[in-house]
Amino acid sequence: MKKKSSFPPPRRFLWCAALLLAVLLIGPPSARAQSDEKSYYWLGPRDPQQDQESFVVEVNAAIAAQIEELRAKGHQIGVRGRIAAGAVEYNKNYFAPGAPVWNWHFVSVDSLRDFTESPGDTFEVNPNRDSGPSDIAANPEEWIRSYGDSYYPRFYAIRSRVDPSKRDALANVSNRGMTGAGEKALITGLILTANEPREIVVRALGPSLSTAGVQQVAANPKIEVYGGANRFGSNTDWKTSRRAEELSRRFPSLTPANDKEAALLLTLLPGSYTIHGTNEDGAEGVILLEAYDVDSSSE
Repeated sequence: MKKKSSFPPPRRFLWCAALLLAVLLIGPPSARAQSDEKSYYWLGPRDPQQDQESFVVEVNAAIAAQIEELRAKGHQIGVRGRIAAGAVEYNKNYFAPGAPVWNWHFVSVDSLRDFTESPGDTFEVNPNRDSGPSDIAANPEEWIRSYGDSYYPRFYAIRSRVDPSKRDALANVSNRGMTGAGEKALITGLILTANEPREIVVRALGPSLSTAGVQQVAANPKIEVYGGANRFGSNTDWKTSRRAEELSRRFPSLTPANDKEAALLLTLLPGSYTIHGTNEDGAEGVILLEAYDVDSSSE
């Protein structure tokens, strides 16, 4: 016997039509899940001479795909969107001690700005374009009342994709050996497997090693940090480094005992790096290369 449908014909037709319309308007479950996926990107100053501030934005799958396409071409990318007062856990300033959370955040990233194709520099001041993260943080509610919630910072570009839900750590890396100049550099490898930027102190010690009985020490160590072909930092006399005062204040136990030794406080993305140690005097001598993860430390 043929089983009867539980719906009368007219009602069954209307139910099917409604289901079809819902699929067309909302999309299948897999498409909805993909569009709801969120990714996070860290933005920092385009110019290394700017104030070292950074922030993180959350983007949907469509914007993330555009970002990755432009990054694959080596382009420098900015964001345009709307902001709101209030803190969200992922929006951090990784250049500040302890990576504090800002008291404002992007509600949405609506489009991107390709600085490589269109730098668009202008001398006309526009707070929605020229304000830095700390300008907004001074009073987010007042800033939004004065200028609206649109924000497209022209001085900040995407540096990396990050995953704020996963953190890893590097404790310490050290290597002692003979070095000289040029090809006689002592080289140490460093891998950061974290999913967020981390603060690292890198040192090259020489003269102070003599107090531990080391003979023929390098008199004037120089340190360079590379990620592939890109150099992320260089220093000879540690007090001349850009973040020397911060290093001395926050991590006094890691400041070299001798002014001729080298040290850097760096904020590095996850990845592989090499630390190159040489002797600026050219003569061969012993140095100690070290790297410390100080991201969650405070002294």
